[in-house]
Formats: sequence, C-alpha cells, structure tokens
Amino acid sequence: MEFITSDIDQSYNYVIRNGFHLNENFYNCTGVDGFQLGVPRPLIGSYFLIVGVFLMIIYLPCLLVICRSDLMKSSCYKIMVWLGVLDICCIFVNSIATGFLGIQGATLCSYPIFIFSMGALGCGCWMGSCATCILLGLNRCCDVNHNIKIRAIFIGKKIYVTILVPMIYTFYAIFFTKTASFNSNYMSWFFNPLLPNGREATDYVNIQHAINNCVVSGATTLIYTYLCVILFAKSRYIKSESMTKTQRQVFFQSVMICFFNAIAAYIYVYMQYFTFPPFMILIGQIAWQWSHGSVCLIYITMNRTVRRGVIDLFVPVSFRNKHKIGTYRKEVHRLSIGGTEGKSTIPTQGTSSGTAIF
Repeated sequence: MEFITSDIDQSYNYVIRNGFHLNENFYNCTGVDGFQLGVPRPLIGSYFLIVGVFLMIIYLPCLLVICRSDLMKSSCYKIMVWLGVLDICCIFVNSIATGFLGIQGATLCSYPIFIFSMGALGCGCWMGSCATCILLGLNRCCDVNHNIKIRAIFIGKKIYVTILVPMIYTFYAIFFTKTASFNSNYMSWFFNPLLPNGREATDYVNIQHAINNCVVSGATTLIYTYLCVILFAKSRYIKSESMTKTQRQVFFQSVMICFFNAIAAYIYVYMQYFTFPPFMILIGQIAWQWSHGSVCLIYITMNRTVRRGVIDLFVPVSFRNKHKIGTYRKEVHRLSIGGTEGKSTIPTQGTSSGTAIF
C-alpha cells in the first residue's frame, strides 16, 4: 500500500488534483534556484532542438499520408499510426523540450510544472511505445505464420480493441506512475530530481518503468529473433508466394522501428541499477531520441507509398507532372463500354492504394 501511495504522490495525477502544485514532500523547490543547480548546454541543446524540429517536419506529413491512404486497411499500419502518435509526443519531449531546457541550463525548479508535465508525457509515451512495439512484433509473427492462434486479435474490428490495450497502458503510465525530471548537467531525464533537499534516491525509483524496459528488451529480442529465423527459412526453402516482397519489406521496416526501442530500453535498464559516466547518459538520451525519430526516416526512405504521398503534399502538381515525381499521372485514351472514346487517368509510377506498394 505504501508503494502505491508513493507512486500516486509522485505522479501527474497528484499534480492535477492539487491545483498543479508538486508534492513538496518529494519535490520541494522552496528557496531553490533551478538555474544555479544546472549548467547551460547551448551546443548539445541546439543539437536536440534542431533535430527535434527536423524530425517533426518529416514525421507529421508521413503520419498524415498513412492515415489518408489505403495502407490503413492493414492492421499493421493501424498499429503504426498509434505508434506514430506516441513517437511525436516523445520527440517533443526528448528533443524539442530537452533542447530548450538544455540551452537554458534548467533543472526541475527552473520550470517545475512544465518540466514535470514533460516528464510525465515523455515517460508515459515511452512506456506506451514499448508496449505498442511488442504488439507490432506479434502482428508481424502472425503475418508470417498464420497458424498462431492469437492472429484473430488482429482481424477486422478486433484490431481496435487490441490497440486499446497499449492506449490504456500509456494513459496509466502518464498519470499514475512516478514522473521524470530534466537535469541539464547530464542533458537527460531522471526520476530522482537531484534536489539539495530531496529524499533518498530509492524513494524515486519507478518500478513500472524498470519492469517495462526489462520486458521490452527481452520480448523484442525474442520476437524479432523468431521472425528472422522464420523469414530466413521461408526465403531459403520455400519458393512460393507465402513470403511476398511486401511482407518482407513491412517486416524489415518493423524490425528497424523496434530495434532502436530495444537499444534505448537496454541502456535505461542498465542506468537504473548502475552508475553511468555522463557521456553514457548522453548516449542513452540520444538513443531515446532516435528510437522515436528513426521511424519517420524509415518511412520516408524505405516506404515508397509514404514517400510519394509526402511529395504530393508539398510539391505543386505542375512540378510533379513535369518531372514525373510523386504519384505523377498522365492521360491515355481508352474505349468505353458503350464504344465511345474517353480518357482515363492511370498512374505511370504506381499509386498510394493498397499495402502491396512500397
């Protein structure tokens, strides 16, 4: 009971219920100048801020294209859209907010409510993205092996109920677990606010976060090892259409998306229990950044449908038609059923319809 009470008292739920004031038993900023506790980091802060804005500019159009395309007919991409929402929230925290706070040399007492809010959002969405990545891995397992019984949870409208599970988990992590705080000395986020009048470090340990990272590290490794073995076996011994080009490409994108999550999880599991030198803490922060930021780069470089859709959003039609880029189309003549001549517009480079085009 004491453990549960401690979690609630250090959660964002407590802050909301108490007029957006932090619990002074754990986060007492009275008489503390947060900027004196920190160190301005203009160079590395600028890196996080600039990269964060760059990733947002790429990710938002990619997500919009996926939502508007026939890719959404696939359960895999429904999961990826929810993962995209979590990624965007995390990029805002681990890149844009981190960059701004690092340039300022801030710690928790510099902007208590803002930092506490960002810490809750970042930690909760990270844990939610980990759960979603495991779900995405299971979805890929069912795609390459139709004999797996849990395949039914991804079929039809059941997928929406399935996605609801990591959604609930995300909101639980945001509002009911201990929140991370930023510290510019290390350019990273810690559950221990490192205040001069703070409590013992053990009072700030987020057990759920530690369990989450251990589970995602192990589960992601096992799932994608299994997938690699199955994919290798099918590509070597089976020459039929059981493993299509589309399946291989979606599989590879899924592996790349979840690989960075696993790396970040491994690092943060280690950081929970062992002392890290400052440069390794920074590497962990960068790993967290790219565990979410790499997704949009994978979409834009490896997914032809998404890439063409993004080009269509930003490049004028006249320029696309002239240079034959995006979903460039040209008119060709055809005979209608009634025998009269008409015109039909067909794509010369493929379209954004269906999951079979990448």
